[in-house]
Amino acid sequence: MKPTIDLNYTNLVDLISPYKTSDRTESTAFLHWFLVNIYRLDEMEADDSICDGHGDKGIDAMYINHNEGLIDVFQSKIVKNAAKTLGDSQIKEFIGSLKQLDNDSDLNGLIQSTGNIQLRSLLEQNKEFLLSDDYEIRGVFVANAVKDTNADNLLKTLSSSPLIVWDKDTIIRAYVSGEKDIPETEELYFDVFGFDYAEFDVNNSVKVVIAPLAATDLVKMEGIDTQQIFELNLRKSLGSNKTKVNKDITASIKDTSEHLNFLLYHNGITVICGTVNTDERDRIKIKNYSIVNGCQSISCLYDNRDNISSDLRILARLIQVPSESELIPKITYNSNNQNGIKARDFRSNTATQVRLQQEIKSNYPNYIYQIKTGENKKTVSISNKVILDNTLVGQIMLAFDLKEPSRVQRPGRIFDDWHQEIFARPEVNGHRIISLFNIYKIVEELVSKVTPPLFGRYQITKFLLLYLLRQVLEKDDLGKDFCKSPEKYYQNTGKEKKTNEAMRRILEDLIIDLNAEFNEKGGDSYDFKTEFKNISKINDLSKSILSSYLKMVSRRRVETFSEIINSPVTNIAEKIDNQSM
Repeated sequence: MKPTIDLNYTNLVDLISPYKTSDRTESTAFLHWFLVNIYRLDEMEADDSICDGHGDKGIDAMYINHNEGLIDVFQSKIVKNAAKTLGDSQIKEFIGSLKQLDNDSDLNGLIQSTGNIQLRSLLEQNKEFLLSDDYEIRGVFVANAVKDTNADNLLKTLSSSPLIVWDKDTIIRAYVSGEKDIPETEELYFDVFGFDYAEFDVNNSVKVVIAPLAATDLVKMEGIDTQQIFELNLRKSLGSNKTKVNKDITASIKDTSEHLNFLLYHNGITVICGTVNTDERDRIKIKNYSIVNGCQSISCLYDNRDNISSDLRILARLIQVPSESELIPKITYNSNNQNGIKARDFRSNTATQVRLQQEIKSNYPNYIYQIKTGENKKTVSISNKVILDNTLVGQIMLAFDLKEPSRVQRPGRIFDDWHQEIFARPEVNGHRIISLFNIYKIVEELVSKVTPPLFGRYQITKFLLLYLLRQVLEKDDLGKDFCKSPEKYYQNTGKEKKTNEAMRRILEDLIIDLNAEFNEKGGDSYDFKTEFKNISKINDLSKSILSSYLKMVSRRRVETFSEIINSPVTNIAEKIDNQSM
């Protein structure tokens, strides 16, 4: 079931509390929550976009969306009475505020007159974009009230003044949780007869129990076989026989003479629980639990459970914490930050990645968006689902959205310092990811036509083609629209066929030009690996290919994206389909 939120004032106060400060109004805190949870900026980007303080001239935040050529200007309002609706008066006032950005004179007047330092800084930093014909200024009004008919009627008349309203109903429909809950499990008990254990109360709701738990009990935990028990972990099982660590653990399990010493060798595991009950001295009971550290060890124990004896015990930290607690991600992070965890795994439980995973799971059941190492191995082995690795998704968006194909050669930075600019953008959602992946699959089909074949197999070639495709689309009216919202073309079954054919035909033409460029540079003797480590070389090659392609377009030798999409029948296969309907 899709998670829902309550935006009525009483609940909203709690919802926005993490964003509330002594010098920030509730409406600004609400806008910060919106920018992170609905608009999809990360915390730092949202904070940088907001104009805190007085004298904001009706402008509460501003964000420059370079990919879509949009400058979104925000205003937010909170109503305390749940029965009150949003009329047209506040929207009209906001439209007046937006007119301050109409031209150079008005913008300079606003910069000079505002007493809000943060607004002035935002305006000065982005003045070139605000005055550029390549960017459109759009008003975004955010409220926790439902629009009434007056507001709807006003919005219908505003075709010349772009403005969208995120009211209560719209926000609730768009909300996708960015948090993972502790899995619901049945109560399980551990027999600790004859063993001492320690118990610490951190506060009224959080406590820690440290105990040597029998492996025979640990392998009975729910969700090991499906990996659900590791849902909160930064990474999942890497395969019980693949890594050196796993091989060593397995060897110790199979050697029964080592079972008594297992406590001495093993670092232990950490389990987050909804409840930890120690009322019975010789039993520890837990319910609703997830292992956040020790995933590989438990997987090895489970896979070798026939070799486990009663002597084999592991030191465990059982942490009782409320499911909504902000401590959960902190516990997870700090339980893993001394291990060999990649930046990607640390990002796996961020709201950005979890939200994308949930969206794809809800809307595209044939796909699994993989956000951590080792995830979904067993799920995919028994299904026909497509694994969509988020590292590949990051590379696709680097090439197509950010137009930086050379950077795909450094995938380690995708989840480090590049994560924000790749994933934390308002247009990045599950629909966009699947749409761009559809194009990538076409590239994979056609890359065999690249010559020499060695270059065709070079990984950057696929992303170079995606980048060239993006450059071509930007020269076309419908192509520009596709770059902004590719999902519009793939969610419409009538457009999907034509879209795929258009992409295939453009890519085939680009490959012809790419092959010709390579032939001119020496063909098989061209040292493309060395050349492609140089960004300027990639840019020079791209410009040359794009120039050749555009010449073909101007001479009417090839069709544009718009022409293919708008043609009544685009290929023989579709003609046959139409005749058979």
